[in-house]
Amino acid sequence: MSGPAPTPIAPILVVAATAFELAPLVERLNGPESSDTGWTEAVRGRFAGLEVVAQALGVGKARTAAGLAWSVRAHRPAAILQVGVGGAYLGSFLSVGLTMLADADLELDLGVAGDDGWADFEGLRVPLLPARPGERAAPDLAAPDRAVPTDARWTGLLASASGLPRGRFATLDAVTADVERGAAMQRRFDVSIESMEGAAAAAVAARLGVPFAELRAVSNVVGERDRARWDLRGAIRASTDAAAAALGGVADDPTWNEIVRDTAESGFMTGW
Repeated sequence: MSGPAPTPIAPILVVAATAFELAPLVERLNGPESSDTGWTEAVRGRFAGLEVVAQALGVGKARTAAGLAWSVRAHRPAAILQVGVGGAYLGSFLSVGLTMLADADLELDLGVAGDDGWADFEGLRVPLLPARPGERAAPDLAAPDRAVPTDARWTGLLASASGLPRGRFATLDAVTADVERGAAMQRRFDVSIESMEGAAAAAVAARLGVPFAELRAVSNVVGERDRARWDLRGAIRASTDAAAAALGGVADDPTWNEIVRDTAESGFMTGW
């Protein structure tokens, strides 16, 4: 008589907008196996004593939010790491090739735009998220300025393992096309790196109760449209190296076991 099936190992889900940003990390996985999740292809393998699933979700907030929810249901991860590239805001003192972890990600284009400028969505007094059945109000997943925090413990573990700096990121569906406008946004919101997905992923992960961290390398200055001044390949290498260094120190850290235990005990992995 055969015994019960072994309990699946909860992986780390590593996501990016494009397969291009993930490819160098996928190449480092041991025993990679591909699967079709019904959203996009996912690759599962081993890295530094960890079970890892890598999946590209698509560009922009809508594709990332839908794809991450789909992927979380398919893989039941213990934690999520978003990787990729982004633009550095003038005034953040980041240059091309540098890498940073996010403490929070601001949904920068969620607001009210008019002839007199931009105002935060908070002024409309419309809840961003409906409450669940039995809740009096939806949980507050963002600060008043729409900054969605990453998971402090998971981000701290990756920062300790890699030595990476930390800061606030910003997410927009349309990239900022003017350097001076980017500099003004940096001064107003104290943001360092701009992308098109981070805040959406952070909000989905928070709602599902899965620890989330975000790591990006700088490929260009925000607002610089001359692609000759960009370094996408170099930034992807930097992002991959930083992610590998961060993940390389996870398996042997007691904090990782706590994260896996707490995610499992939250009921999330068996609740869908």
